[in-house]
Formats: sequence, C-alpha cells, structure tokens
Amino acid sequence: MGRVWLAYDPQIDRKVAIKIVRSFAALGGADREQARERFLREARSAGKLLHPGIVTLFDAGEVGTVLYLAMEYVEGETLDTFCRPDRILRLPTVLEMVAGAAEALGYAHETGIVHRDIKPANLMRTAETNLKIMDFGLARGAEANLTQEGSLLGTPSYMAPEQIRGLAIDGRSDLFSLGVVLYELLTGQKPFAGDSVSSVIYRIVNEDAPDASTAHERVTPELAEFLRRALAKRPEDRFQSGEEFAASLRDVASRMTKSEQTQPVAAAARPATVSRAKKPLAEREIPAAESGRPRRSSAMPFVLGIVVVIAGLAGGAFYFREEIGLLDWLKPAPVVYEATVRSEPAEAAVFVDGQPFDLAGGGKVRFGAEEPAPVLTAEYRCRKEEYRLGPDDGGGEVNLVLEPVELAYQMDLGQTAAAVSVNGDDAGQTPLVLSLDLCQENSVTVKADGYHDLMLDIPEGATPLEARTLLAATALTPIPRGMLVLPESRVRLNFFVDGNRVDKSQRTLELAAGEHKVRATNDAYWIDVTRNVNVVADQEVQADIRLPALTTLVVFAYPPNAKVDLRRPGGRWKYLDDVPVRQQLAAGKYEVRVTLKPTGESRTREVELEPGSNPEIRISFGSRS
Repeated sequence: MGRVWLAYDPQIDRKVAIKIVRSFAALGGADREQARERFLREARSAGKLLHPGIVTLFDAGEVGTVLYLAMEYVEGETLDTFCRPDRILRLPTVLEMVAGAAEALGYAHETGIVHRDIKPANLMRTAETNLKIMDFGLARGAEANLTQEGSLLGTPSYMAPEQIRGLAIDGRSDLFSLGVVLYELLTGQKPFAGDSVSSVIYRIVNEDAPDASTAHERVTPELAEFLRRALAKRPEDRFQSGEEFAASLRDVASRMTKSEQTQPVAAAARPATVSRAKKPLAEREIPAAESGRPRRSSAMPFVLGIVVVIAGLAGGAFYFREEIGLLDWLKPAPVVYEATVRSEPAEAAVFVDGQPFDLAGGGKVRFGAEEPAPVLTAEYRCRKEEYRLGPDDGGGEVNLVLEPVELAYQMDLGQTAAAVSVNGDDAGQTPLVLSLDLCQENSVTVKADGYHDLMLDIPEGATPLEARTLLAATALTPIPRGMLVLPESRVRLNFFVDGNRVDKSQRTLELAAGEHKVRATNDAYWIDVTRNVNVVADQEVQADIRLPALTTLVVFAYPPNAKVDLRRPGGRWKYLDDVPVRQQLAAGKYEVRVTLKPTGESRTREVELEPGSNPEIRISFGSRS
C-alpha cells in the first residue's frame, strides 16, 4: 500500500508516523478519483476513533498525486514477532493483550467502523499486556458505500469466510481475524495454513481450524473451546461484540489461574539454590596504601624499547607501502548484505541472475553494496516476476509473488438460468463455479432463453483480476419481443413453435423477435405443414400458414379380407382402415399398401390425390388382377 516514515511535527514538537500511500498512482481517470474519494472518506471515519488501544489518526491529505496519513508514533514490537514457536509469550500476557484488543475493536464497531485487516503486523505491543491497533487504512464506515462489497481487501490468512466470499461484513469479521491472531500467539501456528493463497482461502471457507489443544500443550480444552467459537464459519455462531469476546476470554483466563493455584505441591521439590551475596564495598578488605614516594617501575625501559621498535616498523612499512600492499590492507572490508527469498507459489522456480536458486536451503542470498545487485526471477508456468535486490533488502525478506494460474469464479446471473460452456465444453448452468486455467486462452459462451448469446474471450496469461473484471461485466442482453398470432381453421390443428407444443387454448404468443419455425398438424386428416415466420419487435404478426385442400381416398380389395396402410413418401407406414376405405385426407402424394390378412401378401400403389374427386384404387389378390 505504501511506506511509513518517522517524521517530526515542529508545531506541536512531537514525533509522528507518516504513511505515504502510493497504490493509487498507477490508476487513471475516474478509477483514481473514485479510489481517492474512498480513501479520504474512510480516513475521516478512522479519524473519529479516540481510544487508548487504537493508534490515533491526526490528519489525511494529498500532495500532488501522493496521498498521506499522519498518525500517532508508537514505539514497540508488532505481534508477528511473537508468532514464532521460539518466541511465544507467556499465556497470561497473551490472553490479556488479546482481550484488550477485543475491547478496542468493540469501541470501533460501536462507532460503525470495521478494521477489515486485523493481523499480527497491525497490532503493536507497547507494554507487557498493552497493545495498540494500527492501520485503519482499510477501515470502512457504515455510511461509506465507496468500497464495493465484492472487493477482496485485507490479508488472506486472517480473513473471515464472509470477507473472502465478498459478502457484507461487520465487526464479527474483525473478531474472527482476532481469533486467528490469538490461535497463532498461543500455538506458534496459523490455524489455516497452506502452500498457496488459494489453499489458505479454501481452508478458511470450508475447513474447521485444528483443535488448538493438540497444537500446543498449554492450550486447555476450555481455551480450545473459546477458539472454536471465535473461529466459527457463520458470524451468528461467533462472539457478537468485542466486549463479549473480551469478557469471555478473561473468564477463561481467570478459571485457568484458579486451577493453577489449587494444584498440589510436588512431594519431592527441587532444592533451593544457595547463593552468597558479596560484601558491600565498605566491608571488603582493601590493602592500605604505602607511605612515602611512589616507586618507579622497573619495566619502563623495556616498554620504551618496544615503542621505538614499533615506530620503526611502522615507518618502514609506510615507505615500502606499495611493495608490500599496505594500501590494500588498509582498505575497508566490502559491505555484504543478506536477504531471505520466498516465492508464492512455493513450487515456483527461482533464479539469481539467471542461475537456478534452491529455496530449500533457507533461501539466503548474499550480495555486495558496490557491484550490480543481483536480479531475482520467479517462474511458474506462464507467470514470471523479476526483482532487483538493493541495500534496503539487507536483513529482510523478499517475497516473489506470482499471480495464480487458476481461477474459480462464482458466476450468478440472478433470476436468469443460463447454460455456460468453456472452450466448447459444457460447464453447467448458472449459478455455478467457473474453473479457468489462465495460462491458456479461454472462450466462455453463455446462452439463455430470451437473451442474445454472449461470447467472452479471456486472453492467455490474464491475471485473476483481469479475468474477474471481464467476467463481472457479463450481462445478457434481452432479445426484443413481438406477438405471433396463429391462424384459425375449420379443422382442429395442433401447433408447434420452435419444436414446443402450443396449448390449444392459445392463439396469440409473445416471442423473441426473429425467425421462428411454426408447424401445424392434424393426424386424422394427414395435415403436417411447417412455415418460418419472422416475429418483429413490438409488433403483432400473423402466422401465414396455408393448409392443403381436403380430398377423398377410396380403396377396394378382392378378396375383401384386407387392411390398408398409408404413408407420405419416405415416411413411416400408418394403419388407415380395413377395406373398403373411404377417408378424407389432405391433398398430396401418398403411398398406399393393401395387405391380404390370411396370407400377408401385399400390394403397393403410389398416388397423388388432387382436391376434389379422385379415381378409386382397386387391388386384387390371387388369380384376379
């Protein structure tokens, strides 16, 4: 986000901490103005907080394109120093410090402000059990709507599940983060550890924290139960206020103290260590000073001789300084820095000036102050990150963080259920979690009834933010609609529009503008007509379906014990009746098959029935033809 400088305020004669915020400098236009307005609004909210457990914000402003915060200067150590297993603090100290932090958060929450980034690095220990909460730079007042609910602000390892999901958050989210800090201070371990940001986020949302009593022996079952409630997935299952959190934690601490006081003394106590105090200076035996003239040391001539020899050697060395390389001896030793290198993800390949570098050995890299500083490179699939080391990195840690190569995006189009495909493969129906490999080009297609198809291309190598931005802009455009009027007829018809049967009571349909396939059928009269009708937006269109004229088919057979089947050319045979047959049909081409029932012998005729009267069809079996 920026850098913090120690500064001096001459008007009030005090030290202050100046935070220079540079994260908005790369933005342009409306985006930067919106971010600037949000920053100043939230700074004003944080400036209202006056509490001994919260670092006071004195001023916020802008110089040129640089935004700044002027804050109370606090001396102490941040709690991340005490999260390592070899530096964990005494149990009573930890419990009282965290209880005080909960009370300070409770005060902020009552004023309508949520911190949103509670973590050990933002908690400064100023005394044995006192701390101050720093950096309300991500704080948000209840009335400030400038920070979108879906934005992911904060530090993933300490986020509440609802914050990761992009849902609305409140003070209970801060208390979840404080519970994570407490777990780490007690055990020296993070409750939701992982090799990558994505794995940490998954565990926070889906997995319960490990039982703290198994993570460290000093965590009692009662304290472990407190942590279980503090880290509940649902906000309503956690402590509902900072005051409740603090009171419950102090109650646990009090019961633990009473339990320790009632423990029986061991039978075989360790013998006390006996020490003898030294006598005070006045009681020590001091030898009396001898009277008379002081004695001259007999070593004086020897000392003077050594001094003369050393001076001679020094003069000779200076005279022959070039021959013996004295100037090289006198040069100061070169300055060497050492930095610790980490990568995210852990499996990324790391290089120093193009040479492979193994992080398994502690990740220590040494470099000088004068020669060109080495360049660190981290590579993982399509991701690459470079960083040139400098003196400021000496003694610190350099984290080469690569953008994730996979994205899980929650796609939900509201009330509209849409079919989604990725690169031609069916991904399911919304709402769904869309999984994308960002190291390849992704083509996303969204289809829904009544809407234009949406095609979205996400370029190869896109960052998760770029992909999310493109997907977040996904909006289906409704197709304009018009009215289709189906025709009336003297015979009962069944209508199908785009393959869907229309209720017989409907004659007027509201459809999306564009071409539709309308089919009218009547099985009794062998009517089957299909027409394409163009529906115009905001207009009423008549379906122009012209039905064929009716005619009569007459069939006789000898012997008469026969049946008649009928079909359209290329269609399927359908039983019509036993002879004699007199049937009204739609005019057109047909195939007539007459089958003698006793023998199964059949004869077929092709006929074209004209409107009006048609010749009779007569079929004879046996000797007659």
